[in-house]
Amino acid sequence: MNPFASLQNDTVYIESSNGERSVAYKTAIGTQGGLSATIFEKALDVEEGWKLMRVLPNGKEESYTILETNYNAGLHSIPASWKLKLKKDSSLLNKPPVHKNTTINISNSQGIQVGDHNTQNIETGLKELVERINSSDINDSEKQEAKSALRKLMDNPVVAGVLGGATSGILGLLGG
Repeated sequence: MNPFASLQNDTVYIESSNGERSVAYKTAIGTQGGLSATIFEKALDVEEGWKLMRVLPNGKEESYTILETNYNAGLHSIPASWKLKLKKDSSLLNKPPVHKNTTINISNSQGIQVGDHNTQNIETGLKELVERINSSDINDSEKQEAKSALRKLMDNPVVAGVLGGATSGILGLLGG
């Protein structure tokens, strides 16, 4: 005999990963220490990742993912039970925020920067470096040597991955 039966007002079903549904069980879904349900059934077939379906008074159902299962063998007059830690599937509390898309309209302007500020600053700096090499007062072989060193840097897969599309523009300035 379950001494807590009068406190268990929720009717629930356990739904396996293949969609099979158990018989109805009585429980009380509690919120103390996180969502949980205790089902007094020694032979309960349940696994983490399965669903607990709670029938609401209006006939709809709430779906919970079973995060953790804990069996308790019982003690004296308290029968064996399973305590299920749950996550409510429809809850908005733990959902990642939705990012907004921003539209920017620019007319007749120069020097506008939109996007990843760091990558664009690196690209601008490297382009300025190439321009300074080209306009420096050193001989052509020294300019080619400096550009070759910069080209080798740009050919590195890690550098190319970080800079993305900016790599091709800089290589174009280097003549490569």
